[in-house]
Amino acid sequence: MLPVEDAIYKRRNVVKGSYYSKCVEKDIISVILPTMKQMGFYFSYEGVFKRLAVAVGLDTPWHHVRHLKTKRCGIDHSLKFNRFGYVPPRCMECWKVVVGPRTLKELFLLLDIEKDLDRPSKCGIELRHYTPKHYGGYFYNSSLDEGRGCYEIVRKAVDEHISPEVGIILKRGCTEYEMALGPSAMWYISDKFWDLDKRIEAIVDPYSPNAEGQTEECLAMVHSHWIEWAWRNMDKTADEYLGGMPLYPETMKYHEGNISEIKLDLMRAKAHKKYDIAPEVVDSIHIAMRGFDMTKRVSLKKMGAVLGFDSINPLFAGEEDTI
Repeated sequence: MLPVEDAIYKRRNVVKGSYYSKCVEKDIISVILPTMKQMGFYFSYEGVFKRLAVAVGLDTPWHHVRHLKTKRCGIDHSLKFNRFGYVPPRCMECWKVVVGPRTLKELFLLLDIEKDLDRPSKCGIELRHYTPKHYGGYFYNSSLDEGRGCYEIVRKAVDEHISPEVGIILKRGCTEYEMALGPSAMWYISDKFWDLDKRIEAIVDPYSPNAEGQTEECLAMVHSHWIEWAWRNMDKTADEYLGGMPLYPETMKYHEGNISEIKLDLMRAKAHKKYDIAPEVVDSIHIAMRGFDMTKRVSLKKMGAVLGFDSINPLFAGEEDTI
């Protein structure tokens, strides 16, 4: 059977006013089920979605210092916004102080600040292609007034411990919301989506038995990815975390320097690698050959004829013995 796009099966004739249309309109489970399964939920016998298994997310760029327990970002963003396209009520009252560290070193300094302030926050590397920065830090608040107060505290701490030049803003909700729906000051929830939101809340149990958050092993993985990201993006401060060595060996470069010396180095390397001839022995042979050139007027080219490979470049060809 040929594969068919799933969207084709959704092109149904739903006659308004029919019992079928009423069922389709009421059936939100079919819409949210794929997302809920991805987030580890199952539909219980009580008629609500419950977590089948709760695990710490390993595939994350973030070090979560403290969670804001009144938020349900997975349900609100991944389900309500991504599936239905509205800004959920909790997100309407989410105010983030966003810090933009410029280097890996500043990111780790920001992590120290977040730990010291002990506020709901996270920081890490920015992997979203539509976010024009490499690193970010977020402090979460539940009102505009709380956000403004948090901004002043964070601004002071960053000025003192990192730099006054580090950018900090206070924003509302997620970046993706404004990308899709316009300026956050204009957001509103229609009666239709208020009703839908209540229905979703009624069938989702957000309880999570995981109270410990990210383990030390998990954070070691997150931080190692930070360092790799910084090195890949040519952040020089990554060197401070690599023990004085580049993360991967650098390639050899041949565009500068004396070309005769470079060729001699290549011959030394080949003799050592292929025949286990020490570099100093190669140098002694070359000295002797230059001596013949000076005393007997036998050039290197003529020496090649004497040895039987005057038409072969011994460096790049003649892998097998020619004599």
